[in-house]
Amino acid sequence: MEHLNQYHPPDLHLFDRLPDGFTGIAIEKLGSILPGPSLIRIDGKKGAPLFVSILLHGNETTGFAAMQQLLTGFGAPHRRLPRPLLLFVGNVAAAVRGVRKLDGQADYNRIWQGERYPEHLLARHVLAEIVKAAPLAGIDLHNNTGKNPHYGCVNRLDQNSLSLARRFSKTIVWFTEPHEVLAVALSAICPAVTLECGVSGDAAGTKHVENYLRHCLELPEESLFTPPANHHNDLFHTTARILLSEGIRPGFGQFDDNTDICFREELETLNFERVPEGTELGRYLNGQPPLMVIDNLNHDVTDRYLLFSDNRILTRVPVVPSMLTRDVKVILQDCLGYIMEPYQAKE
Repeated sequence: MEHLNQYHPPDLHLFDRLPDGFTGIAIEKLGSILPGPSLIRIDGKKGAPLFVSILLHGNETTGFAAMQQLLTGFGAPHRRLPRPLLLFVGNVAAAVRGVRKLDGQADYNRIWQGERYPEHLLARHVLAEIVKAAPLAGIDLHNNTGKNPHYGCVNRLDQNSLSLARRFSKTIVWFTEPHEVLAVALSAICPAVTLECGVSGDAAGTKHVENYLRHCLELPEESLFTPPANHHNDLFHTTARILLSEGIRPGFGQFDDNTDICFREELETLNFERVPEGTELGRYLNGQPPLMVIDNLNHDVTDRYLLFSDNRILTRVPVVPSMLTRDVKVILQDCLGYIMEPYQAKE
């Protein structure tokens, strides 16, 4: 197997108890107690463990902060949790530096299928440990860089996964691509959800996640997977993602010498809104259209969704975007955002 980056396969560090100092350490010093990706078993009173993943992206810190507050509140590791917890702390090296991932490193939320990168060996090791632990449920915690509501994502439309998502937010997204994310792999093992918790550093987001995790640890299994009494929700299906063409330099507001495409200043406000046909998303300089829209089968469906006219980028049909971001590095490393459609799950 030829690896596509220069990094050695990272070791998985296994802990049978919460490392001393975890609940109070600053994230930039996390490497002093966790030498790298770590799987931590934290004792609980009874039952199957809850699996939680944090810091797959090093600059998405709400999960880390919420976990510190949660464990402090329960008095861990000196007091047992209501149920066992299996905690995966992902890209420690990136977290210490405050970045999504290190340059040249694989994205830690794109390594859970395949074998192109050294990090795929790490992913296989983690998944093997999760299978052995037979968790009750799996929760992967993330942040957005753009303006989005708090929402839960599922990869299967089973009642248990939907109930996990509903307990976090009435807004739920069903997606199957990218299929290399952790939650897709988790969903083959147990009910699983990805929680998108707003922007990093927001105290309300941290408290929301802390309360959610506390309920997951305290509720009996049958209650955890029972839909909340007010279980009305907005369910969306992700149908496509929006990518920049190779070499395109993005910007916002006004063009300058370093931009080939200029998106509307308030692009992020379109997230989770019903955006009508003919809405202008941005403008581009002369040449080939600078955006591609790729569907879940990896087909180019740009012409289905976008119209390029007089160097303007317009929506060809009504769309519901998500995760549109102004973070240029995220746009270049990942994508501009996603296109969704409302979906009605079968009862």
